[in-house]
Amino acid sequence: MVLVTLRIILMYSILFMCCGPVSKEKNSSKDTVSSMVSGSNKSIKRVFDYNFEIPSETFVLESKLGEISSLGYSSEDNAFITNNDEMGYIFTLDPNTFRITAKTKFAKKGDYESIEKVGQHIIVGKNTGKLYFYDKTMEETQHFSTALSAKNDVEGLCYEEKSNALLLACKGYPLAATTRKNNEKCVYKFDLTKKELVVDPFITITDDELKSFVSSLFADESKSKLKKIKNRVKNFSPSGIAIHPLHGDYYIISAKGALLVIINKNKELRDVVFLNNKTNPQPEGICFDKENNLYISTEGQGFSGKIFKFNYN
Repeated sequence: MVLVTLRIILMYSILFMCCGPVSKEKNSSKDTVSSMVSGSNKSIKRVFDYNFEIPSETFVLESKLGEISSLGYSSEDNAFITNNDEMGYIFTLDPNTFRITAKTKFAKKGDYESIEKVGQHIIVGKNTGKLYFYDKTMEETQHFSTALSAKNDVEGLCYEEKSNALLLACKGYPLAATTRKNNEKCVYKFDLTKKELVVDPFITITDDELKSFVSSLFADESKSKLKKIKNRVKNFSPSGIAIHPLHGDYYIISAKGALLVIINKNKELRDVVFLNNKTNPQPEGICFDKENNLYISTEGQGFSGKIFKFNYN
C-alpha cells in the first residue's frame, strides 16, 4: 500500500513539473488559439473577444425598421442611429431598448445603405456613392458626389478618426474595373478635409485570399464541411464596416454568406467568423459602443428586423 502511494505521488510530481498545475477552470475567452498555415511556418492567432455563438442580448425592432440597412453609434448622445432602406429618414434608437426615440427627415426617398455620426453631422451613404451630411444644429442637409456609382454599390460606411476620413465598403465592382478581378471587394477612403474620394483602394479583399485563409483556419474540418465554408466566403460582399475602438481592427460584415471578416490595422486578414444565417438572414449594420461591445443588425426578410449585442469579454 505504501509503495502504491509513493508511485502515485511520484507520478503527479512529474506531471506538475512538465505541465504545471492542473486547473478545472475553462480557458478565458481571450485565450489565443494558433493553427499552422499549410506550407509555411506562419501561424494564425485567433483572439476571441466576442462569443458569436450566443448574443448577449437580442432586440426585436419596430415595423418601421423591418428593412434596417445600417447601424451607427453616437458616444456623445449615447444613442444609436439607423435608417430604413428606401426611406429618407434618420432614426434615433434608445441604447437600452432600441425603440425609436426620434425620426428625422434628411432627404427624399432613395437607396440609403449606411450611416455614421461625425461631430455635428450624421452622414448617410447611398448605394451610388453619394454622401448626405445632415447638420443636426442647422437642420440642413448637404450632399457630396464621389467617383463611385451604383456599379460599385456602396453598402458600408464608418469614420476613421486618425485620418479624418470615411471608409466606404463596396459590395459591387472595384472602382476602375469593368469586370471583377478574382471577385475583388474594395474599401475606399473619403477625405473629410478635402471632401473628396481617394481613388486607390484602401483595402482590397479577394475570394482567393479568403478561401486560402479559411482552408488553413479550418484545416481539421472534413472535406465536405470545408467545401461549404469555402462556398460561404466565395459570396463575400461587404454590407457594413466598423473599426474596433480598442484594437483598431476593421470589422467588415457581409449579408451574403452571413459572415464577418476581421482585418488588422496592418490590413492583414486576422479572422473570419461565420454567423448563424438563420438568425442573421441579412446582416447589414455593424458598430461598437463606448465599452467596446459589438452590435450587428439584420433585416427581417418578411419578419421583424433585429439587433444583436455581443458583449466585449
